[in-house]
Amino acid sequence: MVRLYGKAPYEAVLVHGGPGAIGSLKGFAEELYEISHIGVVEAIQSKYSIAELIEELYGQIKSHCTNKISLIGHSWGAWLVVLFTEKYPEVVKNVILIGCPPLEDKYVSEIGSRRLQNLSDEDGAIFQRLMSNQATAEDMEKIPRIFDQADNYCLENREKHRADKTDSEMHNKVWSEAAKLRSSGQLLISFKNIKSKIYLIQGESDSHPVNGVTIPLQENGVQCETYVLERCGHSPFMEKCVKDEFYKILIRAIKEKNNDRAN
Repeated sequence: MVRLYGKAPYEAVLVHGGPGAIGSLKGFAEELYEISHIGVVEAIQSKYSIAELIEELYGQIKSHCTNKISLIGHSWGAWLVVLFTEKYPEVVKNVILIGCPPLEDKYVSEIGSRRLQNLSDEDGAIFQRLMSNQATAEDMEKIPRIFDQADNYCLENREKHRADKTDSEMHNKVWSEAAKLRSSGQLLISFKNIKSKIYLIQGESDSHPVNGVTIPLQENGVQCETYVLERCGHSPFMEKCVKDEFYKILIRAIKEKNNDRAN
């Protein structure tokens, strides 16, 4: 399933996070089209393994896009677009990572500590079940509100960006696979293997520490054009203070013609 904004040719494909945050980029997709008049595909994930998600995304892109596209991933979606581009480089012009999770295990503890200090004991317990892949369906219903408190700086119109639903089975199964890719180092190998230009847009107040992305990439010789936004949390497209700056950076990246990374 996809949602389309504007008309062909569709130049940007948005890939949501979670895993399992179904439809969480609809507000982002609407605003990107309204501001830029660029045709946008909002890709909806429905599969329960990374391999299946990659093939699903390939079908979505081939069905609606005729030219190479900017593949834009938010949170978990940032990893998925890299894994996809490693397998199907011929359809991707560039990859744009927003709120990317850290790429090595040693940075992971920072995420939990940043979030927990902003949560009540009850909400903190739910968050910890989520991180241990033990979240229930009832827990997942509360996750959007909890992450609002834990991850963001100054939200604007949160309801416009609310996910259609959250899928706990998808989250638990897919994230279990993804975490193993990070621990084994295979995720960083995937970053090294792609040739498309990489952009990283990260909020300074994001619970995902930007150094957890930039330092591993630098140490592995992977070039990345990085933008760190002040007064911004995990989702720049929802942040009142930086939204205009975020869209300027994003649209410029989508429209840039030369998008191959230098060797």
